[in-house]
Amino acid sequence: MRNSKLLILNTTVLTLSGFLMRTIAVSFNVYLTNRIGAAGIGLFQLIMSVYALAVTFASAGIRLGATRLVTDSLCKKEASTEKIVKLCIKYSLFTGCVIAGALFILSGLISEKWIMDKRAEYSLKILALSLPPVAVSAALNGYFTARKTLVKYSVVQLIEQLCRIGATVFGLAAAAGNGLSALCGAIAAGTTVSEVISCILSCTLYACDKKEKNGFTERGLLKRLMHISVPDAVGSGMRSVLLTVEHLLIPVGFRKSGQKTEEALSTYGTVHGMALPVILYPAAVLTALSGLLVPELSGFLALGQKEKINRVSNECLKLTAMFAFGTGVFMFFFADKTALAVYGDTESAFYIKLLSVLLPVMYLDTVTDGLLKGLDQQLASMRYNIIDSGLCVALVYFLLPRFAVKGYIFILFLSEIINFALSFNRLTKTAELRLNLFSDLVKPLLAALGAGSVLNLIMYFVFPDISSKLALAMLTVLFVTLYFPCLYILGCINKNDVRQLSPAIKR
Repeated sequence: MRNSKLLILNTTVLTLSGFLMRTIAVSFNVYLTNRIGAAGIGLFQLIMSVYALAVTFASAGIRLGATRLVTDSLCKKEASTEKIVKLCIKYSLFTGCVIAGALFILSGLISEKWIMDKRAEYSLKILALSLPPVAVSAALNGYFTARKTLVKYSVVQLIEQLCRIGATVFGLAAAAGNGLSALCGAIAAGTTVSEVISCILSCTLYACDKKEKNGFTERGLLKRLMHISVPDAVGSGMRSVLLTVEHLLIPVGFRKSGQKTEEALSTYGTVHGMALPVILYPAAVLTALSGLLVPELSGFLALGQKEKINRVSNECLKLTAMFAFGTGVFMFFFADKTALAVYGDTESAFYIKLLSVLLPVMYLDTVTDGLLKGLDQQLASMRYNIIDSGLCVALVYFLLPRFAVKGYIFILFLSEIINFALSFNRLTKTAELRLNLFSDLVKPLLAALGAGSVLNLIMYFVFPDISSKLALAMLTVLFVTLYFPCLYILGCINKNDVRQLSPAIKR
Protein backbone atom coordinates (compact mmCIF):
# COMPACT_ATOMS: atom_id res chain seq x y z
CA MET A 1 0.00 0.00 0.00
CA ARG A 2 2.86 2.35 0.81
CA ASN A 3 4.40 1.80 -2.65
CA SER A 4 1.04 2.55 -4.26
CA LYS A 5 0.59 5.81 -2.38
CA LEU A 6 4.21 6.78 -3.03
CA LEU A 7 3.81 6.18 -6.76
CA ILE A 8 0.62 8.25 -6.80
CA LEU A 9 2.32 11.06 -4.86
CA ASN A 10 5.46 11.12 -7.00
CA THR A 11 3.54 10.85 -10.28
CA THR A 12 1.25 13.68 -9.21
CA VAL A 13 4.11 15.90 -8.06
CA LEU A 14 6.17 15.25 -11.18
CA THR A 15 3.14 15.81 -13.38
CA LEU A 16 2.26 19.12 -11.77
CA SER A 17 5.87 20.30 -11.74
CA GLY A 18 6.27 19.05 -15.31
CA PHE A 19 3.23 21.00 -16.47
CA LEU A 20 4.45 24.07 -14.63
CA MET A 21 7.93 23.84 -16.14
CA ARG A 22 6.58 23.15 -19.62
CA THR A 23 4.22 26.09 -19.30
CA ILE A 24 7.17 28.26 -18.37
CA ALA A 25 9.24 26.74 -21.19
CA VAL A 26 6.58 27.28 -23.87
CA SER A 27 5.94 30.83 -22.65
CA PHE A 28 9.67 31.50 -22.63
CA ASN A 29 9.94 30.04 -26.12
CA VAL A 30 7.36 32.60 -27.27
CA TYR A 31 9.54 35.31 -25.73
CA LEU A 32 12.63 33.96 -27.50
CA THR A 33 10.80 33.75 -30.82
CA ASN A 34 9.82 37.39 -30.49
CA ARG A 35 13.40 38.37 -29.59
CA ILE A 36 15.39 36.42 -32.20
CA GLY A 37 12.73 35.42 -34.76
CA ALA A 38 11.85 32.07 -36.33
CA ALA A 39 15.18 31.93 -38.18
CA GLY A 40 17.05 32.55 -34.93
CA ILE A 41 15.04 29.82 -33.22
CA GLY A 42 15.89 27.54 -36.13
CA LEU A 43 19.64 28.19 -35.70
CA PHE A 44 19.44 27.71 -31.94
CA GLN A 45 17.53 24.44 -32.43
CA LEU A 46 20.47 23.21 -34.54
CA ILE A 47 22.87 24.26 -31.79
CA MET A 48 20.75 22.45 -29.23
CA SER A 49 20.72 19.33 -31.42
CA VAL A 50 24.51 19.20 -31.16
CA TYR A 51 24.30 20.01 -27.44
CA ALA A 52 21.75 17.20 -26.91
CA LEU A 53 24.21 14.80 -28.53
CA ALA A 54 26.96 16.02 -26.21
CA VAL A 55 24.68 15.64 -23.17
CA THR A 56 23.86 12.07 -24.18
CA PHE A 57 27.53 11.11 -24.31
CA ALA A 58 28.38 13.12 -21.19
CA SER A 59 25.73 11.42 -19.05
CA ALA A 60 26.48 8.06 -20.74
CA GLY A 61 23.46 6.15 -19.43
CA ILE A 62 24.21 7.11 -15.82
CA ARG A 63 20.65 8.06 -14.90
CA LEU A 64 19.30 4.60 -15.75
CA GLY A 65 22.33 2.94 -14.17
CA ALA A 66 21.93 4.85 -10.90
CA THR A 67 18.19 4.21 -10.81
CA ARG A 68 18.52 0.47 -11.37
CA LEU A 69 21.42 -0.05 -8.92
CA VAL A 70 19.87 1.98 -6.12
CA THR A 71 16.51 0.24 -6.67
CA ASP A 72 18.14 -3.19 -6.42
CA SER A 73 19.98 -2.03 -3.30
CA LEU A 74 16.76 -0.89 -1.61
CA CYS A 75 14.78 -3.99 -2.63
CA LYS A 76 17.36 -6.63 -1.72
CA LYS A 77 18.79 -4.76 1.31
CA GLU A 78 22.30 -5.80 0.37
CA ALA A 79 24.09 -2.79 -1.09
CA SER A 80 25.53 0.53 0.00
CA THR A 81 23.60 3.34 -1.62
CA GLU A 82 26.37 5.77 -0.72
CA LYS A 83 28.97 3.68 -2.57
CA ILE A 84 26.64 3.43 -5.54
CA VAL A 85 26.12 7.19 -5.74
CA LYS A 86 29.82 7.94 -5.26
CA LEU A 87 30.70 5.57 -8.09
CA CYS A 88 28.01 7.09 -10.33
CA ILE A 89 29.29 10.61 -9.63
CA LYS A 90 32.88 9.59 -10.45
CA TYR A 91 31.68 7.94 -13.65
CA SER A 92 29.62 10.98 -14.66
CA LEU A 93 32.40 13.45 -13.85
CA PHE A 94 34.83 11.51 -16.04
CA THR A 95 32.48 11.26 -19.03
CA GLY A 96 31.23 14.82 -18.55
CA CYS A 97 34.70 16.35 -18.52
CA VAL A 98 35.89 14.31 -21.52
CA ILE A 99 32.91 15.29 -23.68
CA ALA A 100 33.05 18.90 -22.48
CA GLY A 101 36.68 19.15 -23.59
CA ALA A 102 35.89 17.58 -26.95
CA LEU A 103 32.96 19.91 -27.62
CA PHE A 104 34.94 23.01 -26.61
CA ILE A 105 37.90 22.12 -28.84
CA LEU A 106 35.80 21.02 -31.81
CA SER A 107 33.13 23.74 -31.62
CA GLY A 108 34.60 25.69 -34.53
CA LEU A 109 34.80 22.63 -36.76
CA ILE A 110 31.29 21.51 -35.80
CA SER A 111 29.87 24.96 -36.54
CA GLU A 112 31.55 25.16 -39.93
CA LYS A 113 31.17 21.57 -41.16
CA TRP A 114 28.05 20.27 -39.36
CA ILE A 115 25.80 23.22 -38.66
CA MET A 116 27.28 25.13 -41.61
CA ASP A 117 26.93 28.39 -39.74
CA LYS A 118 29.93 29.90 -37.93
CA ARG A 119 27.58 31.87 -35.69
CA ALA A 120 27.04 28.66 -33.68
CA GLU A 121 30.65 28.35 -32.42
CA TYR A 122 30.33 30.84 -29.57
CA SER A 123 27.23 29.11 -28.18
CA LEU A 124 28.79 25.63 -28.36
CA LYS A 125 31.85 26.75 -26.38
CA ILE A 126 29.61 28.14 -23.65
CA LEU A 127 27.40 25.04 -23.56
CA ALA A 128 30.46 22.79 -23.27
CA LEU A 129 31.07 24.20 -19.77
CA SER A 130 27.70 22.86 -18.59
CA LEU A 131 28.37 19.20 -19.43
CA PRO A 132 30.14 18.05 -16.21
CA PRO A 133 27.38 19.45 -13.94
CA VAL A 134 24.73 18.04 -16.31
CA ALA A 135 26.26 14.56 -16.00
CA VAL A 136 26.46 14.73 -12.19
CA SER A 137 22.85 15.94 -12.02
CA ALA A 138 21.81 12.96 -14.17
CA ALA A 139 23.41 10.55 -11.68
CA LEU A 140 21.68 12.21 -8.73
CA ASN A 141 18.39 12.28 -10.65
CA GLY A 142 18.66 8.49 -10.94
CA TYR A 143 19.22 8.24 -7.19
CA PHE A 144 16.20 10.37 -6.30
CA THR A 145 14.04 8.46 -8.80
CA ALA A 146 14.99 5.13 -7.22
CA ARG A 147 14.48 6.47 -3.69
CA LYS A 148 11.10 7.88 -4.78
CA THR A 149 11.86 11.16 -3.02
CA LEU A 150 11.12 13.40 -5.95
CA VAL A 151 9.01 16.05 -4.21
CA LYS A 152 12.04 18.04 -3.10
CA TYR A 153 13.94 17.34 -6.30
CA SER A 154 11.13 18.84 -8.37
CA VAL A 155 11.79 22.12 -6.55
CA VAL A 156 15.42 21.94 -7.71
CA GLN A 157 14.26 21.52 -11.32
CA LEU A 158 11.89 24.46 -10.99
CA ILE A 159 14.67 26.65 -9.59
CA GLU A 160 16.86 25.56 -12.50
CA GLN A 161 14.19 26.63 -14.98
CA LEU A 162 13.74 30.01 -13.33
CA CYS A 163 17.50 30.58 -13.21
CA ARG A 164 17.74 29.75 -16.92
CA ILE A 165 15.08 32.31 -17.74
CA GLY A 166 16.57 35.01 -15.52
CA ALA A 167 20.11 34.52 -16.82
CA THR A 168 18.91 34.36 -20.43
CA VAL A 169 16.82 37.53 -20.19
CA PHE A 170 19.79 39.34 -18.64
CA GLY A 171 22.13 37.98 -21.32
CA LEU A 172 19.81 38.91 -24.18
CA ALA A 173 19.54 42.46 -22.88
CA ALA A 174 23.32 42.71 -22.73
CA ALA A 175 23.74 41.18 -26.21
CA ALA A 176 21.06 43.29 -27.91
CA GLY A 177 22.22 44.69 -31.23
CA ASN A 178 25.29 42.43 -31.45
CA GLY A 179 23.94 39.96 -33.99
CA LEU A 180 22.49 36.44 -33.89
CA SER A 181 25.74 34.84 -32.68
CA ALA A 182 25.72 36.95 -29.50
CA LEU A 183 21.99 36.39 -28.94
CA CYS A 184 22.31 32.60 -29.22
CA GLY A 185 25.36 32.82 -26.95
CA ALA A 186 23.27 34.62 -24.34
CA ILE A 187 20.69 31.81 -24.39
CA ALA A 188 23.49 29.24 -24.12
CA ALA A 189 24.96 31.13 -21.15
CA GLY A 190 21.58 31.04 -19.43
CA THR A 191 21.46 27.26 -19.90
CA THR A 192 25.00 26.81 -18.53
CA VAL A 193 24.40 28.96 -15.46
CA SER A 194 21.17 27.12 -14.64
CA GLU A 195 22.82 23.70 -14.98
CA VAL A 196 25.61 24.66 -12.60
CA ILE A 197 23.10 25.92 -10.02
CA SER A 198 20.98 22.78 -10.46
CA CYS A 199 24.01 20.55 -9.86
CA ILE A 200 24.95 22.41 -6.67
CA LEU A 201 21.39 22.17 -5.34
CA SER A 202 21.16 18.46 -6.25
CA CYS A 203 24.41 17.68 -4.41
CA THR A 204 23.15 19.59 -1.38
CA LEU A 205 19.85 17.72 -1.43
CA TYR A 206 21.64 14.38 -1.71
CA ALA A 207 23.91 15.23 1.23
CA CYS A 208 20.79 15.75 3.36
CA ASP A 209 19.06 12.62 2.09
CA LYS A 210 21.73 9.91 1.71
CA LYS A 211 21.15 6.56 3.39
CA GLU A 212 24.02 4.18 4.20
CA LYS A 213 23.81 0.37 4.11
CA ASN A 214 26.47 -2.32 4.25
CA GLY A 215 27.02 -4.25 1.05
CA PHE A 216 29.17 -5.45 -1.78
CA THR A 217 32.40 -3.85 -2.94
CA GLU A 218 32.82 -1.01 -5.39
CA ARG A 219 34.40 -3.42 -7.87
CA GLY A 220 31.18 -5.40 -8.11
CA LEU A 221 29.23 -2.18 -8.42
CA LEU A 222 31.27 -1.01 -11.38
CA LYS A 223 30.56 -4.21 -13.30
CA ARG A 224 26.83 -3.92 -12.66
CA LEU A 225 26.82 -0.22 -13.49
CA MET A 226 28.55 -0.86 -16.80
CA HIS A 227 26.11 -3.68 -17.63
CA ILE A 228 23.18 -1.28 -17.30
CA SER A 229 24.60 2.07 -18.38
CA VAL A 230 26.84 1.11 -21.30
CA PRO A 231 24.06 -0.41 -23.49
CA ASP A 232 21.85 2.58 -22.70
CA ALA A 233 24.73 4.97 -23.40
CA VAL A 234 25.64 3.24 -26.68
CA GLY A 235 22.04 3.13 -27.83
CA SER A 236 21.29 6.69 -26.76
CA GLY A 237 24.61 7.89 -28.14
CA MET A 238 24.19 6.33 -31.55
CA ARG A 239 20.60 7.53 -31.69
CA SER A 240 21.72 11.04 -30.73
CA VAL A 241 24.46 10.99 -33.38
CA LEU A 242 21.98 9.97 -36.04
CA LEU A 243 19.34 12.36 -34.69
CA THR A 244 21.82 15.23 -34.73
CA VAL A 245 22.87 14.37 -38.28
CA GLU A 246 19.19 14.22 -39.21
CA HIS A 247 18.49 17.66 -37.72
CA LEU A 248 21.55 19.17 -39.37
CA LEU A 249 20.52 17.71 -42.72
CA ILE A 250 16.99 19.11 -42.49
CA PRO A 251 17.82 22.78 -43.29
CA VAL A 252 20.30 21.54 -45.91
CA GLY A 253 17.52 19.49 -47.51
CA PHE A 254 15.16 22.46 -47.39
CA ARG A 255 17.76 24.63 -49.09
CA LYS A 256 18.33 21.99 -51.78
CA SER A 257 14.58 22.01 -52.42
CA GLY A 258 14.83 25.68 -53.39
CA GLN A 259 14.41 27.52 -50.08
CA LYS A 260 16.82 30.27 -49.04
CA THR A 261 18.94 29.84 -45.88
CA GLU A 262 16.79 32.06 -43.65
CA GLU A 263 13.62 30.53 -45.03
CA ALA A 264 14.93 27.03 -44.38
CA LEU A 265 15.84 27.92 -40.78
CA SER A 266 12.42 29.52 -40.35
CA THR A 267 10.59 26.38 -41.54
CA TYR A 268 12.70 24.18 -39.28
CA GLY A 269 12.13 26.55 -36.36
CA THR A 270 8.36 26.55 -36.90
CA VAL A 271 8.14 22.74 -36.79
CA HIS A 272 10.71 22.02 -34.07
CA GLY A 273 10.71 25.22 -32.08
CA MET A 274 6.98 25.97 -32.12
CA ALA A 275 4.72 23.05 -33.14
CA LEU A 276 6.50 20.15 -31.40
CA PRO A 277 6.78 21.90 -27.98
CA VAL A 278 2.99 22.39 -28.03
CA ILE A 279 2.36 18.78 -29.08
CA LEU A 280 4.67 17.45 -26.36
CA TYR A 281 3.48 19.85 -23.65
CA PRO A 282 0.74 17.56 -22.26
CA ALA A 283 3.21 14.65 -22.18
CA ALA A 284 4.52 15.91 -18.83
CA VAL A 285 2.29 13.37 -17.10
CA LEU A 286 3.67 10.54 -19.24
CA THR A 287 7.26 11.65 -18.82
CA ALA A 288 6.75 11.56 -15.06
CA LEU A 289 5.08 8.16 -15.18
CA SER A 290 7.66 6.70 -17.58
CA GLY A 291 10.52 7.74 -15.33
CA LEU A 292 8.87 6.28 -12.23
CA LEU A 293 8.09 3.01 -13.99
CA VAL A 294 11.80 2.18 -14.17
CA PRO A 295 12.36 1.74 -10.40
CA GLU A 296 8.83 0.35 -9.93
CA LEU A 297 9.23 -2.45 -12.48
CA SER A 298 12.90 -2.94 -11.66
CA GLY A 299 11.89 -3.68 -8.08
CA PHE A 300 9.23 -6.17 -9.19
CA LEU A 301 11.75 -7.81 -11.52
CA ALA A 302 14.35 -8.13 -8.76
CA LEU A 303 11.77 -9.83 -6.53
CA GLY A 304 10.37 -12.06 -9.31
CA GLN A 305 6.85 -10.59 -9.10
CA LYS A 306 5.72 -11.42 -12.65
CA GLU A 307 2.01 -10.84 -12.08
CA LYS A 308 2.59 -7.34 -10.77
CA ILE A 309 4.73 -6.57 -13.82
CA ASN A 310 1.91 -7.71 -16.12
CA ARG A 311 -0.71 -5.72 -14.26
CA VAL A 312 1.29 -2.49 -14.22
CA SER A 313 2.16 -2.83 -17.91
CA ASN A 314 -1.45 -3.34 -18.97
CA GLU A 315 -2.89 -0.57 -16.82
CA CYS A 316 -0.24 1.92 -17.92
CA LEU A 317 -0.86 1.28 -21.61
CA LYS A 318 -4.64 1.54 -21.20
CA LEU A 319 -4.44 4.83 -19.29
CA THR A 320 -1.90 6.18 -21.76
CA ALA A 321 -4.17 5.35 -24.72
CA MET A 322 -7.08 7.24 -23.13
CA PHE A 323 -4.89 10.24 -22.34
CA ALA A 324 -3.21 10.23 -25.76
CA PHE A 325 -6.41 10.00 -27.81
CA GLY A 326 -8.02 12.74 -25.77
CA THR A 327 -5.02 15.03 -26.17
CA GLY A 328 -4.61 14.24 -29.87
CA VAL A 329 -8.24 14.94 -30.71
CA PHE A 330 -8.19 18.19 -28.73
CA MET A 331 -5.08 19.35 -30.61
CA PHE A 332 -6.67 18.37 -33.93
CA PHE A 333 -9.96 20.21 -33.35
CA PHE A 334 -8.45 23.30 -31.75
CA ALA A 335 -5.02 23.68 -33.38
CA ASP A 336 -5.76 27.20 -34.59
CA LYS A 337 -6.98 28.36 -31.20
CA THR A 338 -4.03 26.72 -29.45
CA ALA A 339 -1.47 28.35 -31.74
CA LEU A 340 -3.18 31.73 -31.45
CA ALA A 341 -3.32 31.56 -27.65
CA VAL A 342 0.28 30.39 -27.28
CA TYR A 343 2.11 32.30 -30.01
CA GLY A 344 -0.29 35.10 -30.92
CA ASP A 345 -0.60 33.89 -34.52
CA THR A 346 -1.56 30.75 -36.44
CA GLU A 347 1.77 30.18 -38.21
CA SER A 348 2.34 26.84 -36.46
CA ALA A 349 -1.34 25.73 -36.42
CA PHE A 350 -1.10 23.57 -39.54
CA TYR A 351 1.81 21.57 -38.14
CA ILE A 352 0.13 21.24 -34.73
CA LYS A 353 -2.96 19.76 -36.39
CA LEU A 354 -0.89 17.47 -38.58
CA LEU A 355 1.28 16.18 -35.74
CA SER A 356 -1.75 15.67 -33.49
CA VAL A 357 -2.59 12.62 -35.61
CA LEU A 358 0.78 11.13 -34.64
CA LEU A 359 0.48 12.13 -31.00
CA PRO A 360 -1.06 8.86 -29.68
CA VAL A 361 1.82 6.85 -31.15
CA MET A 362 4.38 9.24 -29.64
CA TYR A 363 2.80 9.09 -26.19
CA LEU A 364 2.39 5.31 -26.20
CA ASP A 365 6.01 4.95 -27.30
CA THR A 366 7.15 7.09 -24.34
CA VAL A 367 5.48 4.81 -21.80
CA THR A 368 6.50 1.62 -23.62
CA ASP A 369 10.12 2.78 -23.47
CA GLY A 370 9.83 3.29 -19.71
CA LEU A 371 8.35 -0.18 -19.29
CA LEU A 372 11.17 -1.79 -21.29
CA LYS A 373 13.90 0.00 -19.34
CA GLY A 374 12.35 -1.11 -16.07
CA LEU A 375 12.38 -4.71 -17.33
CA ASP A 376 16.11 -4.75 -18.18
CA GLN A 377 15.48 -4.44 -21.91
CA GLN A 378 17.89 -1.58 -22.60
CA LEU A 379 19.71 -3.64 -25.26
CA ALA A 380 16.48 -4.03 -27.23
CA SER A 381 15.76 -0.30 -26.89
CA MET A 382 19.27 0.40 -28.17
CA ARG A 383 18.69 -1.67 -31.31
CA TYR A 384 15.34 -0.07 -32.05
CA ASN A 385 16.65 3.46 -31.54
CA ILE A 386 19.55 2.85 -33.90
CA ILE A 387 17.28 1.34 -36.57
CA ASP A 388 14.83 4.23 -36.25
CA SER A 389 17.47 6.96 -36.37
CA GLY A 390 19.42 5.35 -39.21
CA LEU A 391 16.28 5.14 -41.29
CA CYS A 392 15.50 8.81 -40.55
CA VAL A 393 18.93 9.99 -41.68
CA ALA A 394 18.66 8.07 -44.96
CA LEU A 395 15.15 9.36 -45.66
CA VAL A 396 16.05 12.95 -44.78
CA TYR A 397 19.01 12.81 -47.15
CA PHE A 398 16.99 11.46 -50.07
CA LEU A 399 13.48 12.89 -49.56
CA LEU A 400 13.93 16.46 -48.29
CA PRO A 401 15.68 17.90 -51.37
CA ARG A 402 12.71 16.75 -53.45
CA PHE A 403 9.71 17.06 -51.13
CA ALA A 404 10.91 19.66 -48.55
CA VAL A 405 8.67 19.94 -45.49
CA LYS A 406 6.16 17.38 -46.81
CA GLY A 407 8.93 14.81 -46.92
CA TYR A 408 10.00 15.71 -43.39
CA ILE A 409 6.51 15.27 -41.97
CA PHE A 410 6.30 11.87 -43.69
CA ILE A 411 9.62 10.90 -42.09
CA LEU A 412 8.37 11.93 -38.63
CA PHE A 413 5.31 9.72 -39.01
CA LEU A 414 7.18 6.72 -40.38
CA SER A 415 9.96 6.78 -37.80
CA GLU A 416 7.64 7.14 -34.80
CA ILE A 417 5.40 4.32 -36.00
CA ILE A 418 8.32 1.96 -36.67
CA ASN A 419 9.95 2.72 -33.31
CA PHE A 420 6.72 2.14 -31.41
CA ALA A 421 5.94 -1.06 -33.34
CA LEU A 422 9.35 -2.55 -32.54
CA SER A 423 9.23 -1.52 -28.87
CA PHE A 424 5.67 -2.74 -28.37
CA ASN A 425 6.48 -6.07 -30.00
CA ARG A 426 9.38 -6.50 -27.59
CA LEU A 427 7.17 -5.64 -24.63
CA THR A 428 4.69 -8.36 -25.63
CA LYS A 429 7.54 -10.87 -25.28
CA THR A 430 8.60 -9.53 -21.88
CA ALA A 431 5.24 -8.98 -20.21
CA GLU A 432 1.87 -10.62 -20.72
CA LEU A 433 -0.27 -7.92 -22.34
CA ARG A 434 -4.04 -8.31 -22.34
CA LEU A 435 -5.10 -5.36 -24.50
CA ASN A 436 -8.26 -5.38 -26.61
CA LEU A 437 -8.15 -3.38 -29.85
CA PHE A 438 -11.77 -2.22 -29.69
CA SER A 439 -12.14 -1.67 -25.94
CA ASP A 440 -8.73 -0.15 -25.23
CA LEU A 441 -8.08 1.80 -28.45
CA VAL A 442 -11.20 2.31 -30.57
CA LYS A 443 -13.52 3.24 -27.70
CA PRO A 444 -11.23 5.95 -26.25
CA LEU A 445 -10.85 7.39 -29.75
CA LEU A 446 -14.64 7.46 -30.22
CA ALA A 447 -15.08 9.06 -26.80
CA ALA A 448 -12.52 11.76 -27.66
CA LEU A 449 -14.11 12.41 -31.06
CA GLY A 450 -17.52 12.71 -29.42
CA ALA A 451 -16.29 15.16 -26.79
CA GLY A 452 -14.37 17.15 -29.40
CA SER A 453 -17.34 17.36 -31.76
CA VAL A 454 -19.73 18.54 -29.05
CA LEU A 455 -17.24 21.14 -27.80
CA ASN A 456 -16.57 22.30 -31.35
CA LEU A 457 -20.29 22.99 -31.82
CA ILE A 458 -20.45 24.83 -28.50
CA MET A 459 -17.45 26.95 -29.50
CA TYR A 460 -18.93 27.71 -32.92
CA PHE A 461 -22.18 29.08 -31.54
CA VAL A 462 -21.20 30.41 -28.11
CA PHE A 463 -17.46 31.18 -27.90
CA PRO A 464 -16.10 31.61 -31.42
CA ASP A 465 -12.98 33.55 -30.43
CA ILE A 466 -10.20 32.06 -28.31
CA SER A 467 -7.01 34.10 -28.26
CA SER A 468 -5.73 34.10 -24.68
CA LYS A 469 -4.01 31.45 -22.57
CA LEU A 470 -6.73 31.69 -19.90
CA ALA A 471 -9.42 31.05 -22.52
CA LEU A 472 -7.42 28.08 -23.82
CA ALA A 473 -7.17 26.68 -20.29
CA MET A 474 -10.96 27.02 -19.87
CA LEU A 475 -11.46 25.29 -23.22
CA THR A 476 -9.26 22.42 -22.02
CA VAL A 477 -11.28 22.07 -18.83
CA LEU A 478 -14.52 21.96 -20.85
CA PHE A 479 -13.07 19.24 -23.07
CA VAL A 480 -12.00 17.12 -20.08
CA THR A 481 -15.44 17.65 -18.52
CA LEU A 482 -17.04 16.20 -21.67
CA TYR A 483 -14.41 13.51 -22.30
CA PHE A 484 -14.68 11.67 -18.99
CA PRO A 485 -18.44 11.06 -19.21
CA CYS A 486 -17.93 9.78 -22.77
CA LEU A 487 -15.28 7.36 -21.51
CA TYR A 488 -17.62 6.22 -18.75
CA ILE A 489 -20.60 5.75 -21.09
CA LEU A 490 -18.53 3.66 -23.52
CA GLY A 491 -17.19 1.52 -20.69
CA CYS A 492 -13.57 2.64 -20.99
CA ILE A 493 -13.51 3.45 -17.28
CA ASN A 494 -15.65 2.33 -14.36
CA LYS A 495 -16.07 3.21 -10.70
CA ASN A 496 -13.12 1.04 -9.71
CA ASP A 497 -10.88 2.81 -12.23
CA VAL A 498 -11.89 6.19 -10.85
CA ARG A 499 -10.79 5.08 -7.37
CA GLN A 500 -7.47 3.75 -8.63
CA LEU A 501 -5.72 6.77 -10.08
CA SER A 502 -2.44 4.93 -10.74
CA PRO A 503 -1.31 1.55 -12.08
CA ALA A 504 0.29 0.78 -8.76
CA ILE A 505 -0.30 -2.62 -7.22
CA LYS A 506 -2.26 -2.74 -4.02
CA ARG A 507 -2.23 -6.46 -3.51
